[in-house]
Amino acid sequence: MALRASVVVGAVNLGYEGVSLEEHEGFGCVSIQKDRKLGIFIFIFELPQFLFNAGFCRDGKIIGITQSRCIAAVSVAKWVAEECGVELGQKVGYSVRFDDMTSSSTRVKYMTDGFLSREALLDPYLSRYAVIIVDEAHERTVHTDVLLGLLKSVQNVRSRSVNQCPNIDHMKANNGVMMEKENDAESTGILKQYQGTKFSPLKLIIIAKAVHVQGRQFPVDILHTYHPEIDCIDAALIAIFQIHLEEGPGDILVFLTGQEEIEYVEKLVQESLRQLPEDNQKLKVLPIVSSLPSEKQIQVFMPPPTGFHKVILATNIAETSITIPGIKYVVDPRLVKARTYRARTGMKSLIFVPTSKAQALQRSGRAGREGPGKCFHLYPEIEFEKLRDSTIPEITRCNLSNIILQLKALGVDDIFGFDFMEKPSRDAVIKSLEILVLLDAITE
Repeated sequence: MALRASVVVGAVNLGYEGVSLEEHEGFGCVSIQKDRKLGIFIFIFELPQFLFNAGFCRDGKIIGITQSRCIAAVSVAKWVAEECGVELGQKVGYSVRFDDMTSSSTRVKYMTDGFLSREALLDPYLSRYAVIIVDEAHERTVHTDVLLGLLKSVQNVRSRSVNQCPNIDHMKANNGVMMEKENDAESTGILKQYQGTKFSPLKLIIIAKAVHVQGRQFPVDILHTYHPEIDCIDAALIAIFQIHLEEGPGDILVFLTGQEEIEYVEKLVQESLRQLPEDNQKLKVLPIVSSLPSEKQIQVFMPPPTGFHKVILATNIAETSITIPGIKYVVDPRLVKARTYRARTGMKSLIFVPTSKAQALQRSGRAGREGPGKCFHLYPEIEFEKLRDSTIPEITRCNLSNIILQLKALGVDDIFGFDFMEKPSRDAVIKSLEILVLLDAITE
C-alpha cells in the first residue's frame, strides 16, 4: 500500500508526508521510500522510539538499526541517546568493529551491516531482535546486499517456526518496482535447521531513497560550468575561494575522491589563504574521511568561529552516512573512486568513475537541509543527462572471497542458490571459490 499522510507500521502511526511505504502482507516486511526533506530525524530517531513504545521490545528484545558505515552508526547513536536524555550504552547503544557501547539494558541498537552479518555467525536466527531497520539500502554496498538476503531467510525460518506465513520471495527490480513470487524451495536449506525451536516473528523495515525525489525542505540553486573541467582539483579550489569571497555566510561541503586528494586540497587552500589580505583569511578547513580518529571527525560538526567560513573536504561518506549542520554550499566535481575486480585475471583496481544521477541529487540536497543553498556542479548540465541513474551494486564489482567464506560459515552450501539482491557473475563466484580452496579455507 502507498500512503501519503499516514504511515502505519504495525500499531504505530507516523503522521508525515513524503513517505512511500509498501507493506508485504504475510511477510512482516515494510519498505519505506523516504523523501530527503524529512531528513534523518524521523527514520532513525522517531521510528525506533515509536516501535519501542508500541511494545516491540517486550521480553528483552532489541530494535536493531543498521548503517552502511561505522561513523554513521556511532554518531547517530550518540545523537539519539542525547536527544532521549539517556546515557549512551544503556537504552540506546551501538556496536561496530572494535567498539561496543551496549549493555544488557540496551533496547535500541545501532550497528553496521557487516557487524550484524557477523553477529549471525553466533546467533544464526538473530533471536535477540524483534525488529531490524536497514537504513540506506539504496547504497547497495556488498554488506547491505548480503544482509538483506540473509535477513529474508532468517525471517522465513522464524515465521515458519510459528506457522505464520508462506514462503514468499520479494524481489526488487531495477526499475524500483517491488515484485513478489511464490518460491517453492525450502528456505531452511539456507540456514541450519531450527529443530522445532519456537521463534518470535522478525519484522523488517527497509529504508531507501528514490533516484528522483520531489521537493526538499529548502530550495537549492543548481549551478553548472559552461565547459568540462580538465583539472577537477583546480576547479574545486577555485570554487572554494569564489564562494568564500563572493557568497554570504554558510559552510561549504566539497566532495573529493579520496584521502590523498583531500590532504592535497587542504594544503593548497592553506597556501592560497596566506596570499590573501588578512580580512579575507577567515576560512577554516576540516577534512572528513572514515579513517580519521573520532576526536578529529567530531570537529566537522562544531560551528566555526564568528565571521569564518567552514570548508569540509569529504569523500562520499558525507552523501548519506553523516549529516553536517550549517552546510549551505556544495561543490561536486562529479567523480568518485570505485573498486573493480576482474574475475578472469583476479586483478583488483581502484578507478575514477563519474557519479550516478542519484549521487548527484543526493549531494545537491545537502545544501538545502537548514535553509536555501547552492550546489556547484563542476561539469556542464548536458553531462548530467549522461550519468547512470543509480550506482552499480558493489557486489557485482568486488572479490567475493570474504563474503563466500562468511556464507559458508553460516551454513550456506549452495552459493549460487543464495538469494542475493543482484546475482554476482558466475565467473566471480567460481574464482572466489578457487581462491578459498587454494588457501585451504574451505574443502572441495
